[in-house]
Amino acid sequence: MTDFNTYYKQQFQKDLLNFVGQIPVDGNKHYDRTEFNIQYFFLTPQYKYLDIIPTDKQALFAVALYWTVLVDQTFYSHFRYSYQTFQRKTLYPKFIGNCTAPSLMNSECGHNQHPRRILQAINDTEDKGNRFDFEREIFKKDESRQIRQRIDYHSLLEQSRQIIKEEIKDYFENHQPEISWTEFWAKCEQEL
Repeated sequence: MTDFNTYYKQQFQKDLLNFVGQIPVDGNKHYDRTEFNIQYFFLTPQYKYLDIIPTDKQALFAVALYWTVLVDQTFYSHFRYSYQTFQRKTLYPKFIGNCTAPSLMNSECGHNQHPRRILQAINDTEDKGNRFDFEREIFKKDESRQIRQRIDYHSLLEQSRQIIKEEIKDYFENHQPEISWTEFWAKCEQEL
């Protein structure tokens, strides 16, 4: 198995683009066409989207996505005054709830979810996606016909922590030195 550091630096970006690239735009961009959104149900075993990632890399992908979303949300929540600069440089995805109804008031669509839910979604066999059949026909062809093995990510999550900390240090020292990387990392740790 590839170690997290190698995967994160060499393969994750490609896998992320492949993962998102297969999701129907019509069902995922109706809320905000400029953002890179991943709905909760896209990661669940009921849909085949995660199958584009080789089975032996799915835990790596999920953990890398977890950290990517955590970093993006931490930046937006605590350093909003510099978020536009960060967003232009990174183009990190948003992890949102399922778009289940035409009204945002009746849906989790457009509402950021805690990144911890990424790790929940990959093994969630109960979630049915668009529970009110809102735009369900768009995704019906992508329902999985086979049972996906449970994805064990726990050891990778711990292994990845120091690597992400070093990535954060490198990013802020080289791209946005006006923000203290240690302060940023402390905010990330509060969300773990």
